[in-house]
Amino acid sequence: MTHRYCIIGAGYTGLAVAKAYADLGLDYDHVEATDAIGGNWSHGVYDSTHLISSKRITEYADYPMPDDYPDFPSAAQMREYLRSFARTFGLDRRISFDTLVTDVSPLDESGMAGWQVTFDHGERREYTGVVIANGHYWDTKIPTYPGKFAGRQLHSKDYKRPADLDGPSVLVVGAGNSGCDLAVEAALTFGTAELSLRRAYWFIPKYVFGIPSGNFDVGSVPLPKSFQEAVFRSIVALGMGSFGNFGLEKPTHRIFDQDLVVNQQLPYFLKHGRIKTRPEIARFDGNTVHFTDGTSGEYETIVWATGFNTTFPFLRAGLLEWDRGQPRLVSHTFAPGLANLYFAGLVAPRSGAGELLTNSSRLLAEAAVLQQNVERPLVDLLSVVFKPSAQIIAGGPDLRWEVLRGRLLVRAAARLAAVPQPGVLRPLLNALSTVA
Repeated sequence: MTHRYCIIGAGYTGLAVAKAYADLGLDYDHVEATDAIGGNWSHGVYDSTHLISSKRITEYADYPMPDDYPDFPSAAQMREYLRSFARTFGLDRRISFDTLVTDVSPLDESGMAGWQVTFDHGERREYTGVVIANGHYWDTKIPTYPGKFAGRQLHSKDYKRPADLDGPSVLVVGAGNSGCDLAVEAALTFGTAELSLRRAYWFIPKYVFGIPSGNFDVGSVPLPKSFQEAVFRSIVALGMGSFGNFGLEKPTHRIFDQDLVVNQQLPYFLKHGRIKTRPEIARFDGNTVHFTDGTSGEYETIVWATGFNTTFPFLRAGLLEWDRGQPRLVSHTFAPGLANLYFAGLVAPRSGAGELLTNSSRLLAEAAVLQQNVERPLVDLLSVVFKPSAQIIAGGPDLRWEVLRGRLLVRAAARLAAVPQPGVLRPLLNALSTVA
């Protein structure tokens, strides 16, 4: 088979992968289910969205954002940046838009023989490998409660602007980054809004001493986790002080165990009485929402800022190992036991992902080249150093260090594979896979 790959998704991650593949001279088809470049930035964010990580740590390592962009660019600026990136490197000319993948299946048990990809128009193509970069912020998650709500309901992904809300009483459920933004926007639109929190959150200010807080999550060699936690707890103390002063419950979980919320407007609106917090919903009764503390409220609209499921509807059951809703992968990229199937962007870093995406895409491309020259799944080698995990939240230094070690390992194996004696690498991989 002529070596050709399929990259699924033309968003922030998929574009980085396409450039890495093009830079190494790998042939590929690039497919996008929608009609535009940008992925979630094109079709999954509201009009007022701004980055929560600064442009310096969000931009690709090999393509800086324009100097006139603010520290936290808007969604429109991010879309233009991604289009400009694709244009500059000729990536846009290779994207097939409105092309939905319906099935991805291995040609043999492990994928060593390649993969078959089926599209919604019925065409089937065979590829050496497939890169899944379709994102994990699209399959909306909405909890269920007893009773029925009679007002308007929508998920945060479907919200675009205040006209989508029936006011004046709006309840936002979930206090992640989107939930806090939408509670603030509803309060600005209708005067007040309410926010239902099922649990406590760590709130991080966008700036500390005039520096974007995400910029503190830097470095390619991780410091001890206890030290990293101490740094971010100090940032929280400087930005929030006492949680009780804002009517918020202080989190009892460790600061890195769950997503951090980067928002300075929510505390401001809480202190001005524009936003009121509520506990978890207990049940519905028409437009009345009853909460677990025995209180209730009347609402015209509920906005569900309750996150997303990680799903791959085009992958056949049994290919992946799952743990609490997430696939178990090596380095967030390689599926145990499978060759030539790669996952890109399936991680939630604490800070901007620009440099990480650039270098992890290079790792992925280098691994694809190496896989062409070995006779068993490359993940067997990588599993000796990196154990499979379903953990999706990680720190910037930890991820950058993992990518660096992965690239060094792949490059060393590539040099070994180039040794003239036949079969030099195969016995080593066999031995290493036994250890793994």
